[in-house]
Amino acid sequence: MKKLLTLLTVILLLVGCSSGPEKVAKKFTENLAKGKVEEAKKYATESTGKLLDLGAGFGANSVNPNFEFEMIKDSVVKNKAWVTYLDEKGNEKVIELVKIDGDWLVHINHKK
Repeated sequence: MKKLLTLLTVILLLVGCSSGPEKVAKKFTENLAKGKVEEAKKYATESTGKLLDLGAGFGANSVNPNFEFEMIKDSVVKNKAWVTYLDEKGNEKVIELVKIDGDWLVHINHKK
């Protein structure tokens, strides 16, 4: 019985500590808005990280240190998620995430 209780506790801790798509989207957007590109890349796919580097090289990243993430809704279908949030101007934006090796990562499709 004690082993079962210990196992259940460990499972609950692992599930409770995992970052859902909304948490990852928040960390990504807030870091990016504050000009912390390297920190934002921790929450992005490799290809998205390359796009961020390219944008930073052109000076395309504007900094807004007062930006606060406000989620409106999220949608999850298998290993893809879409998080709708308000940008600094109050406009609705959708950010796409993919689940890779159990972790949610922001994925910007550069072919759009």
